[in-house]
Amino acid sequence: MPTVLQFRRGTTSQNNAFTGAIGEITYDTTTDVLRVHDGSTAGGFAMVSASSTATLTNKTLTSPNITTSIVPTSADGATIGSASAEFSDLFLADASTIQLGNDQDVIVTHVADTGLNIKQASTANTGMTLTLETADTDIASGNILGSLDFRAPSEGTGTDAILTAAGIAAVSEGDFSSSNNATKLSFKTAASEAAAEKMSLSSTGVLTLNGGSGAIVIPDAGTIGSASDTNAIGISSGGVVSITATTASTNSTSGALTVGGGAGIAADLSVGDDLRLISDSAVLSFGADSEITVTHEADVGLKFKHSATADDKPIILTLQTGETDMAADDIIGGIRFQAPDEGTGTDAITVAAAIEAVAEGDFSATSNATKISFKCGNSEAATEKAKIVGSTGKFHATPDSILLIKNSSGSTLKTVNGHAAI
Repeated sequence: MPTVLQFRRGTTSQNNAFTGAIGEITYDTTTDVLRVHDGSTAGGFAMVSASSTATLTNKTLTSPNITTSIVPTSADGATIGSASAEFSDLFLADASTIQLGNDQDVIVTHVADTGLNIKQASTANTGMTLTLETADTDIASGNILGSLDFRAPSEGTGTDAILTAAGIAAVSEGDFSSSNNATKLSFKTAASEAAAEKMSLSSTGVLTLNGGSGAIVIPDAGTIGSASDTNAIGISSGGVVSITATTASTNSTSGALTVGGGAGIAADLSVGDDLRLISDSAVLSFGADSEITVTHEADVGLKFKHSATADDKPIILTLQTGETDMAADDIIGGIRFQAPDEGTGTDAITVAAAIEAVAEGDFSATSNATKISFKCGNSEAATEKAKIVGSTGKFHATPDSILLIKNSSGSTLKTVNGHAAI
């Protein structure tokens, strides 16, 4: 028969109470493992079998193969590494997850060849929050509380290409205190540089463009508005700006558009309703040199002036008609006098007087005979009472009128009743 070698054996409690000789081996019948003794340590030192469950303390494992899981003895019962003994790299497979919280409510998931998804797994009305914190205990103006940078460090061309290309940073606007945490968001982009601030949003909500060619671009036919009027300003694909408000203007600070200073317009200006100059002595200027002016004279009227100081620079007011076929009795232009606000109405508010230039016949390449008609009212709209006939050069008093000829002192030299021509 073969020889059988048997070691001293017993249960775990029996082995724990036994102190074996140096080099002695005992067998634990409870855990099915061997124990090696040193002659002084009660229970000796247990060895590990392939099928046993055991606690390893202060053991070094070199490239262990884990086929299932590494599980702590209880929730929140163990750490991986320590503050002074940190692990190095961690390699996870495609689609692997890191699950945080007792309920695994926050999940970081690898998306193969793309990046990471961070998810708040709770089905309650709770969004995912990512908080960037600083441990600085004395925040001063200009301190960065947190930032998100974008770069391409593996770009082969190097130099500018591997610098930070863009970023978003939260930057303190002043010293923090118990009553102040004013912070701006700084938006950084790069062209041929490390990303620098091109836009910022202040703690008071002011958006500032800092770039050398900063601009705000909205889509074609897009709008800009306020919380109460979201499409207050529209911009067409051709750059035409429209204002949707229809607020009437009654002074310089009311209306759909108000401008605190001056306004420059390079081309034509079309006004759909009234145009008012609401300051005394207001001036309308004409010409590239503004040499012709129309000036308001408070409580009196208007003054027309040619402002050039050279000789023979009078002010000339020309009345023109756009008519293309002048016929006899067509009015070329006129000046009319009226009191339309007279309270008694009727005859009082009709045209009381007028001076008109009237065609004497059909105009042609060789004729533009015109008379000057002087009209006055009595109890009527003004009618012609005298005229200067261009074709003859004579002055006529109309029938039933009286022509008085006076000298420079006002004395009557001659009275002509009825029709007269001079």
